[in-house]
Amino acid sequence: MFNLELDWDLPAKIKAKNTKHILRVRIRPQSGGPGLPLRIAIALDTSQSMGGENLQRAKEACRAVVAQLRDRDRLSLAGFSTSVTPLLQSLPGGAAALQPANTAISQLTAGGVTLTGLALDWILNALPPEAGVARVGILITDGHATTSQGFILDDTGVLIDRSQKLANLGIILNTVGLGNANNFNTAFLTDLSDKGRGSFIFADTPASLQPQLQKRLTECQAMATENTVIQLIPSNGVIIKGFCRYRPEYLPLEETAKNQLTIGAIAANTPTDLLIELEIPLGGFDEPTGNKDVISVELTAKGMTNPVRAKAAINYTTSPTEAQKDNKEIKNDYCCWMINLNNNELSRTDDANRQKELLEENRYNAEKAGKIDIVNQIDQQLDDLEKSGKLDPNRTTKLLRDSRDLGGKE
Repeated sequence: MFNLELDWDLPAKIKAKNTKHILRVRIRPQSGGPGLPLRIAIALDTSQSMGGENLQRAKEACRAVVAQLRDRDRLSLAGFSTSVTPLLQSLPGGAAALQPANTAISQLTAGGVTLTGLALDWILNALPPEAGVARVGILITDGHATTSQGFILDDTGVLIDRSQKLANLGIILNTVGLGNANNFNTAFLTDLSDKGRGSFIFADTPASLQPQLQKRLTECQAMATENTVIQLIPSNGVIIKGFCRYRPEYLPLEETAKNQLTIGAIAANTPTDLLIELEIPLGGFDEPTGNKDVISVELTAKGMTNPVRAKAAINYTTSPTEAQKDNKEIKNDYCCWMINLNNNELSRTDDANRQKELLEENRYNAEKAGKIDIVNQIDQQLDDLEKSGKLDPNRTTKLLRDSRDLGGKE
């Protein structure tokens, strides 16, 4: 079903001062077959702020999703505000779905406040356990999560915990910030999607929602596994320092057990790359040169009969020239990993000095990786910071969105 390809950023130099290395774990599908049947639940914010073009464009985007569904896919749809309004439940895809879906979607109206917790609970109930399918939730909102009285919810931790619960049950959660980023909490929405092992979508204009939602649906329809787990088994003295999924889209990862990463569903039609930062032991003067096993990697997933295993051996060398023969692609991927880490912090700090530091670090890494569009965006932000002393939330959110997609661009 999958092959594992393991590559290093550069060889290990015996008696080197720096023992940090980056291992790229590439999960390559053996064939580009069709993805699993899809069970998708869309919770659309219908609070008062969604009135007008936002709601109209969101309705059009939902209709486009229905038109893209395959016969074996199923769609559930609800509006949420002060309460949840279920409209569709497990509607089969295909031509016959268009009329009932259009009728249901037309019923959506704006009013009330944004009780995001109700939407998460509905997604959970709309996607019960089912073998052999991919289950995906999408939460679309243009505003902050609120209390029942309409005040902005200060403590969103309980909602983030619910997103983690969805992921633990095998449901991938995607979030959409619609419209002006001043009106919603980017950090909160990315926390929801990160804990939900999904994607964050920023539709900065109502018209941009439909193509982004359709693109995400295409990616979901290519999912080949319900759940995928990577077990890392380091050799003696090897320390695992960090990890992320970088390709096809960036996702920070956390251990679900010692040296175990749950990375959710993976695609049947494109490689999935993980980046692992390791500290490996220094080679002494009497260390033999040549390849030495550093870490073993094991991949398992629901529906797979046997695990896929591979070992990563690094080349120990005494030659300074040999030790500098780096893998430029992995080096560039690492730079983009750092950009994403910084952008995550950038969306959470109001300290102008720290913002400048993060942007300057990002500019250096973006230039090094040859990401000119990101360089240009950063230059604009630095200019904003110098002139006004603060950042534009729309530009900050756009930069975060675009940097997460760097692995999917040539």
